[in-house]
Amino acid sequence: MKPHQEQFLAIQSMLAAGHRCVHLERHSLLLIGGVGGFLSVVTEWFITDTRFPDIGQRGVALLAWLAFWLGGMALVEHWMTRRARTRRAETLPFAQAQVTRAWWMLLSVGCLGSCAMFFYGGGGMIYALWTVLLGLGIYFYGLFSRPLIEWIGLAAILLGVAGLAAGLPYGVTRWLNASCFAIGMPLAGWLNAHAGDSGLHKRVAVLALWLAVVVTPPLLIARYATTAVPTAVPVYAVASVGQGEQVLRLEAGSRVPLRVDLDSPILAVAPDAGLDLTLTRSVEVALRDGQPDGRYRIGAGAWHTIHDGILQLRIDRIRPRLADGRAEVLTHASLDGTEFKGDTP
Repeated sequence: MKPHQEQFLAIQSMLAAGHRCVHLERHSLLLIGGVGGFLSVVTEWFITDTRFPDIGQRGVALLAWLAFWLGGMALVEHWMTRRARTRRAETLPFAQAQVTRAWWMLLSVGCLGSCAMFFYGGGGMIYALWTVLLGLGIYFYGLFSRPLIEWIGLAAILLGVAGLAAGLPYGVTRWLNASCFAIGMPLAGWLNAHAGDSGLHKRVAVLALWLAVVVTPPLLIARYATTAVPTAVPVYAVASVGQGEQVLRLEAGSRVPLRVDLDSPILAVAPDAGLDLTLTRSVEVALRDGQPDGRYRIGAGAWHTIHDGILQLRIDRIRPRLADGRAEVLTHASLDGTEFKGDTP
């Protein structure tokens, strides 16, 4: 090769390295992944109806909780990155500083969006939202890093969107989000260090490996993690409910009135008013000291909890109309889930 060709290739390599100048430190991957996974798993155990009975209180408490952990993580990560670069006598590239600010903006959007869902609905999308925001953050870094990071960021975005499109249960999206943070972030850094400059075919194989490692744990948890009720707990009828742990069985055909507690400046509901509902399948409900504790099963299916998100209630239409000269409100709702389709989530 001629000298001027070698010089040209060297200059081209320098320019490429200058454009791909962003490098995430190992501690950054561990901090972002660890804190994100921790929050996905622990937040619902801390922000509960018992601790914060008012929905507004829960929204503000969640905002403060996320701001404390994510804000603290961002400050610690920024300080550790500066110290590591100073120790190696390196400067922080301008592009990386800008992408870091974009990361902080995405975290802020996630916190505000999570809080807003308590007031405006859409809580079933909260973990999908965080998965998409994580993917955007990874993609932004990939624009100034190696192509593999871009691909992983796009894959994370598609995972969040696909989870919503496929109607995955709430619990599955929760564990998928935790896996994307706790497993996906460190794994992305390791794969980038070992296969970041590989060719197209190898890059596709590496991306497939990342997807398999990230998606498999949530699916296994959803498949095998069941809410167990001790077999020694007897099944009681409604009239014999007492103290301790019991299981209440409601047979198909049982009447279950629906009571509505409505806060409105123009409408009021009498305390004894209700809509008569009838069970079409038998349901067993776990009781603790005479009150439901959130565990249930339909027919002879697996035990679940309300927070698993297996059952999904949607009110998709409210329409006022006149019937026989009287005003009334027609509402359409659907209560559906994998249990009704005979599937085991």
